[in-house]
Amino acid sequence: MARTTKPPAKNGSKKTASAAPPAEPRVSLTDRAYTEIRDKILSLELRPGLFLNELALCEMLGIGRMPVHQAVHRLQAERLIEVIPRKGLVVRSDSLHDIIALIEARLAMEPNIAALAAERATDEQRAELKRLIEEADGVQQQSQRTSAMALDRAFHGLVAEAAGNEILADAQRPLQQRSDIIWHLRIMSPDGLVINQKEHTRIMKAIVERDPGEARKAMRDHLTSLQRRIIKASALQR
Repeated sequence: MARTTKPPAKNGSKKTASAAPPAEPRVSLTDRAYTEIRDKILSLELRPGLFLNELALCEMLGIGRMPVHQAVHRLQAERLIEVIPRKGLVVRSDSLHDIIALIEARLAMEPNIAALAAERATDEQRAELKRLIEEADGVQQQSQRTSAMALDRAFHGLVAEAAGNEILADAQRPLQQRSDIIWHLRIMSPDGLVINQKEHTRIMKAIVERDPGEARKAMRDHLTSLQRRIIKASALQR
């Protein structure tokens, strides 16, 4: 039986190679070391008062000495790590005073960021704020604190982005990241997630309705409420 051969494919029927997905932005080793050490501190995996040395951090992260050394300098500048003469590095303990000072810093900035977001947010950003609030509606239990923390960071980060001012967003970001420690210290009241959700919803509605004055007031009231609840919870734990 004679073999049959397929005719050569026409030019128009040739398969074209699919476009390669865009490459992920490369993260420097210093940035990676900084992020990993910072997250371990804020999640209390590296406990306050713990003594560290750069060699141990290199081994923990699998990263060389110079990137870790540079990361440590950044963490010192952010007051997450302290250098003790003749002893080495130590993870700083955030006192109640430090946490209140952190919220005061956010109060000086974020109400105005929210007002700008109400003026400048795109339709896509307004829709995403609504989506985050809807997702957070299902994250109200204390067992869901990790998910709630991620949504809280995403919400405040999106408000900052919607303000349309990169300098403000860059200034707000480390303060928001530093606030993660509040979640891990568990000094918020049992109904804290429900209260946060109500306050975030009010902020979202003001931005969606393009009301800068209400957005500013809603953000100020939210941070003031958070500050008051932390002080109250800390007093009860004494």
